[in-house]
Amino acid sequence: MLRYSDDVLGGPQAAEQARLAAMATVCDPTTIRILEERGVAAGWRCLEVGAGSGSIARWLADLVGADGHVVATDVDTGHLSDLPAAHLTVLRHDITRDPAPDAAPFDLIHARFVLEHLPEREEALDRLVTWLRPGGVIVIESIAGFPLDSSPHPPFAQAMRAVDEVLARSIGTDSTWARQFPAPLAGRHLVEVGTAVHLPPTGAANASALCWTLTLTRLRARIRELDLASDDVLDDALALLADPAFFDLAFATAIAWGRRRP
Repeated sequence: MLRYSDDVLGGPQAAEQARLAAMATVCDPTTIRILEERGVAAGWRCLEVGAGSGSIARWLADLVGADGHVVATDVDTGHLSDLPAAHLTVLRHDITRDPAPDAAPFDLIHARFVLEHLPEREEALDRLVTWLRPGGVIVIESIAGFPLDSSPHPPFAQAMRAVDEVLARSIGTDSTWARQFPAPLAGRHLVEVGTAVHLPPTGAANASALCWTLTLTRLRARIRELDLASDDVLDDALALLADPAFFDLAFATAIAWGRRRP
């Protein structure tokens, strides 16, 4: 089975940089609010897993200051080259097989849109929990596909289901895993466990619409190869995403957090 960065998503293309930037615009405000509510503060040692373009790693580095440290990891660090070096380390790292980063244990571990793409997600989560210091916090964000069932736009819904299915078949993505939240953390004996859902609107040519346009365009050849949607359906979906009057709900983001017992 392929991996996320094996020419499925990811890569050095300008389109991928734009996709990551759009994703950050959509998701960062919610991520930052959740992390602030977990008490992240100056002096913390943080691990940002699957750092993407580095927007959250950069925000964390500014927050923890000179007395703290942030390790930003990804299997593809090509989009992290512009991150500042002060109290921030960029590390090419695979959480399914590489040892804990040297800075472990951490006060905070954050992973957004990572575990649902890994067939070994349960084992990877086991490893992440062991990299927390006693009292440390883990925050997991994952896509959840439930809003699609009630979409009033059949081409958009079919195209989004095709994205879901092509990722499931290509790299093992499971957009239903996060519907269990917060059980994966409670089952690992974490305390102060909680969950939230972010359901961003997609439409009016906003950042979410751009992100899905770029994602659908990148995956189009694989979608057609697996005959998950016709060219007409994909064209109609892309036209909807470009329409300033369009509004719908694509995937939600399910968020769960917990603290390792002191």
